[in-house]
Amino acid sequence: MASSQKIDEWIKEAEGRPESALLILRLIASRLNDLTERNEELLSENIALQDGSQVEQYRKRIATLEYQLELLKRRFGPDGVLTAETLPGTAGPQLLSMLVYHARGMIIRLQAGLQELSSPAALGQIKGELFPAGESPRLLAVAPEEELLLLFSSGRVSTCRVEQIPAMETGGTWTWEQASLPDEPHGGELLAALLPLTTLPLSDFFVQVSRRGCIKKTMTSLAETVLSNHHLGRGALQKADQPCEAILCRKKDRLALVTYEGRLLGLDVDDLTYSTEERIRLEPHDHVVAAFTVAPDQSLLCLTDNGKVIHRDGAVLEPAKSVHTRGQALIPPARLEQGTRFIGAAALRETDGVLVLEAGGRLTLHACRDLIGSGRLPESGPVLAFCVVPAIFEESRP
Repeated sequence: MASSQKIDEWIKEAEGRPESALLILRLIASRLNDLTERNEELLSENIALQDGSQVEQYRKRIATLEYQLELLKRRFGPDGVLTAETLPGTAGPQLLSMLVYHARGMIIRLQAGLQELSSPAALGQIKGELFPAGESPRLLAVAPEEELLLLFSSGRVSTCRVEQIPAMETGGTWTWEQASLPDEPHGGELLAALLPLTTLPLSDFFVQVSRRGCIKKTMTSLAETVLSNHHLGRGALQKADQPCEAILCRKKDRLALVTYEGRLLGLDVDDLTYSTEERIRLEPHDHVVAAFTVAPDQSLLCLTDNGKVIHRDGAVLEPAKSVHTRGQALIPPARLEQGTRFIGAAALRETDGVLVLEAGGRLTLHACRDLIGSGRLPESGPVLAFCVVPAIFEESRP
């Protein structure tokens, strides 16, 4: 507020120079308008505090911050440092959870110590039907302390701790009757993807990619709303389209999309829009099979349905210059005419492992460097899915 001395100065200025009076009056009016707006805001906040609505908002915000703090503790340890128990590639009694899940929401969790996975091997086999709802199963390798976001085809989401899913030992056979159902799909929806959440407090965006190449970016500052409403959105424009992947990204990240027919598209996360937008032009029978971020020291590994490995340096991932493009071809047209198709792709380093699910249900673990060197999976028939297991084949390991 203006002091009495300041008001006296304005009056003297107006008396001495009448031509300044109008300007002074306008300044006073503008200031009074600002004060009136602020007074209304304070009044609204006071009413909200009195009826409890503002208090409830603060409580929700505090709960969200506590949740994200818990996620950070799981990733970095209670003292804020990386722990050997939760970080692959370090010495210590580390454990790895390998998840096999399908569209009906069933999840098989296998758990083993990293020392047990120190060499390529067959880990077991899934018996029975492998294509519920006509969809191929998918794989994910995470630490047991991880928190998962379950994304359904309707755009609904829920969360689940990996530790809440009963673990089975490797080396046996399993059926979907032994699997867990953390959240049963509602109505006609399907489980579209699992997203590890412990990096949420360190991320800037949720990025959703649909099968038809639509992309939507959502700020992680809205995570409170997303998690409390159990809804992230479909991220698709067409009714027949559905989510393919959800990723946590940071500013300046590079995003890669790989399609069933071997098209590769690179994008800058900063260039993506907050509304759903189609970013890759696909043929009617093509669809996105993988979407992931690529770090500067990572390369790209793509796997075909017949076990062929396509390896590319990360430098080939140039951001697309146009909004609606076909991307670059990973294999020549002749290979497509012969029936070669892609089942997935990922960013990795040579010390990583590759977990593969074959069409017969066999689950096998391979060293990335071996696959890059040979160019194909050893003794493999048709392939359904694969995922990366970070840093389990370092030079120091036997």
